[in-house]
Amino acid sequence: MLSAAFRFRVLRRCITIPGFLAAWLVLSCIAPVLVPLCFGADLIRHNRRAWTRAYLMLLVYLSCEAAGIAMSGWLRATCRRDRATFLDRNFRLQCWWASTQFRAGVRLYGIRLEVSGEESVSAGPLILLVRHVSVFDNLLPAVFLSQHHAIRLRWVLNRSLLRDPCLDIVGNRLPNCFVGGGSTDSEGEIARVTALGRNLGALDGVVIYPEGTLFSRSKRARVIESLRSRGDEAAATRAEAFENVLPPRPGGALALLDAAPGADVVICAHSGLDHAATLTRILAGSLIGATLRIEFQRFARESIPVGRVEREQWLFDRWGEVDVWVAKFGAPQPLNEEASFV
Repeated sequence: MLSAAFRFRVLRRCITIPGFLAAWLVLSCIAPVLVPLCFGADLIRHNRRAWTRAYLMLLVYLSCEAAGIAMSGWLRATCRRDRATFLDRNFRLQCWWASTQFRAGVRLYGIRLEVSGEESVSAGPLILLVRHVSVFDNLLPAVFLSQHHAIRLRWVLNRSLLRDPCLDIVGNRLPNCFVGGGSTDSEGEIARVTALGRNLGALDGVVIYPEGTLFSRSKRARVIESLRSRGDEAAATRAEAFENVLPPRPGGALALLDAAPGADVVICAHSGLDHAATLTRILAGSLIGATLRIEFQRFARESIPVGRVEREQWLFDRWGEVDVWVAKFGAPQPLNEEASFV
């Protein structure tokens, strides 16, 4: 008998795959009409062709989805009997999907890149902790680790991303873990996160977003209020110290440290994608000409404390450094806007 999870996955794909393909077909067909209309609206609004760029970026995204769906089907038909080849080609498909969108975004929006510390991610095993302010920062590890250095990443991702057909199909073929946004510390999900950290090789790594959700000032306020309502004044005070990040949820990161005793930790701080935190900001042209600064900092395993309490404090201290690093560049915060892409 088919499991409930399998039936739900089939039902989800029966909706998302035709939906995305239909959207790609329609928006591609009407592009000759909509692009001039967007361009005209941009001239009236004096917003540096923000609507035109957004429409073209949407077409790139949907084209990558359509190509990814087709290629994933071809891989299933031709490579499924050779497990190693099947996984390798799905990994390469994932790299192509992410890097194509990243390059298109950089060119369409005239983004300037400043990357430091990339040499620290050229080899594993490693656990990558990434700041989370926009869905576009999901592309950074795939580009700078997997595409540039062939690091085979295992991802801890929010389950809401399964609405994306390519992430759903290819993401479930590769060793990844999709968790619920509000239950990342549940026993079952922690166990699945822990499994990702086992048997990491010299070209392997695990990506996790310790904040658990996209940053916004309203979410920051809710986290602090929730901590105070539970009577955890010390944690609330600690959370108030962060201005540009949410306090990390330690469960997943600490579980990975336990599961991968030979892995170093790399922290990825970035500034500039705050401009793409919401659809409102993108349509207003905030992202155009932005500088995307990315810093990778690697911590040798020997420098990380052993005890759980000490490791949790170490994680909060490092995240405090990320907060200060982001503030140094004066990146715009999403104010009271909710990040609208989750």
